[in-house]
Amino acid sequence: MSMLITTAVFITALVFILVKPKGINEAFIALAGTILLFAAQLLKPEDAAYIWGFVWNATFSLIGIMLFTSLLDHNGFFRWAALHIVQRFHHRQLVLFIGLSLMAALITVFFNNDGTILIMVPIVLEVTALLGLSRSGRLLFLLGVGFMADTASAPLMMSNLTNILTADFFHITFGEYASRMLLPGLIAIAATVAVTVAFFSQSIKREETRALAPDLFPLPTSAIKDKRLFYLSWFNIVLMMIGYLGSERVGVPVAAVALGCAAVQWIASALAGKAPFKETIGRAPWLIIVFALSMNLIVYSLHVHGATAWFPAVIEPAAEKSEWIGIFGSGLLFALLAAAINNLPAVLVSSLAIEQVNGPDYLPFASLLGTSVGAKLTPIGSLATLLWIQLVRQGGISITWREYTKYGLLFTFPILLLALFGLWLQSWS
Repeated sequence: MSMLITTAVFITALVFILVKPKGINEAFIALAGTILLFAAQLLKPEDAAYIWGFVWNATFSLIGIMLFTSLLDHNGFFRWAALHIVQRFHHRQLVLFIGLSLMAALITVFFNNDGTILIMVPIVLEVTALLGLSRSGRLLFLLGVGFMADTASAPLMMSNLTNILTADFFHITFGEYASRMLLPGLIAIAATVAVTVAFFSQSIKREETRALAPDLFPLPTSAIKDKRLFYLSWFNIVLMMIGYLGSERVGVPVAAVALGCAAVQWIASALAGKAPFKETIGRAPWLIIVFALSMNLIVYSLHVHGATAWFPAVIEPAAEKSEWIGIFGSGLLFALLAAAINNLPAVLVSSLAIEQVNGPDYLPFASLLGTSVGAKLTPIGSLATLLWIQLVRQGGISITWREYTKYGLLFTFPILLLALFGLWLQSWS
């Protein structure tokens, strides 16, 4: 009976997250499911303590990175970069498409995928409106950055919340993570550009003949509110990368690095009068954190009551075969899991299953490629996709679940297979 109840709560939560009745945020839906499980005594305080031990580093890392990103964005850092790209390539829209996609990739790699959506979608909406593109033309540009937000999130540990969660679970250091995932991550980025350009190039070229490009775009420098904070941003980014690399040697969690760099930027911004306390706190990803914690608790309840006991038996046969079959087979299984239940709970299920199977050391990395790239198969696959759909609709461009899933099925498999091939190459070398 306990398994049936936890499964029913989980499925109901997923349905409500998809439907979003009266626009209720997915975080409150997941939280309601968690409260129900606690009330039914299917979750206990010790379960919450276990999950907190699993997610605390990732949680504080996300807060630090998102605060830092929002401070940079508030000062015009990302709009400055986008205006450089637009000013140079607005008459060559295919190159502009690639430039904006690569900008999204850079933000994802060095910050995180959810931040990329929050930053890039408003920029692309503004750029495509200035260019006078049609609804379908604007959607192509938005899909380019939307897909890149997740598919580019594999190379470094801080690029995705799922990366930090997995690294913490398996005690993977920042350097070890980068050595295993940099190649497949870069291949995923290149594959995303290649696949989207292959499918969109003709449509984008047709848009060029009808676009009404303005004679004068805003100067990039006009986006910067405070030049001293702008220069500090570059210094802080370098400092953050050095901190991540050095944290493993001195035993400092990556959360301390992210929060420390955010604090430096925040103090400097506050002294310059550019970071009001309430506004800055309000930009932190509190609802994302509530969603992640709540969904992990719901999925852990599924695990405790036996609803996920089948999954280790599914991945074990693939892991026992050759490395080639193990990487591709498990990666595809993890992708389907993320597409079905969202990649945050999928990471917990995958990690627990991998620990139980005690298989080859490539399994956590195959899991990450599956749950980051494979999550793009469906609208519910990642929180970044849910954010993307919400912001795109707010920008006046409607997209149905069916329309998104068509692109998800079309693009995701070739990108995922190439990324898994990169992981196989890395393991083989």
